[in-house]
Amino acid sequence: MFASDLNNVLSCKYTKTTPPDELGGTLYMCIAGKAETAKVFINKDEKTGKVENLKIMWNDWFKEAGYGVHPDKKEATGFINLLSKRLTPALTAPMLKAFEGKATATFSSDAWDVKYTYNRGPAIDERLFVFTPR
Repeated sequence: MFASDLNNVLSCKYTKTTPPDELGGTLYMCIAGKAETAKVFINKDEKTGKVENLKIMWNDWFKEAGYGVHPDKKEATGFINLLSKRLTPALTAPMLKAFEGKATATFSSDAWDVKYTYNRGPAIDERLFVFTPR
């Protein structure tokens, strides 16, 4: 699954693909939501031509900053639902449950290892899933 596939299934406000450089391979970004806080990133390993990892991030504002509290939750949840059903279908429900919580969680399928982390900031909670191919 690469950027061309995702452009057809994700509802992105905008997308960007950056070329490889000395820091890493090609990076695909999809930004969604009114407040632009729901994001998907795909890092490509240039040596193998395969996905290095896929990240779903939501910068969850729990303090009002102009868009209300918890803006773009629907978009972030939609990303998790859509991508987990495609990559790790048996893990969709537990991943959505973890996303509601504040505890680190790990999941594994035959093809993917997935880690969920939650980091509290002064006004934003970062909720992050990282999918790494096995």
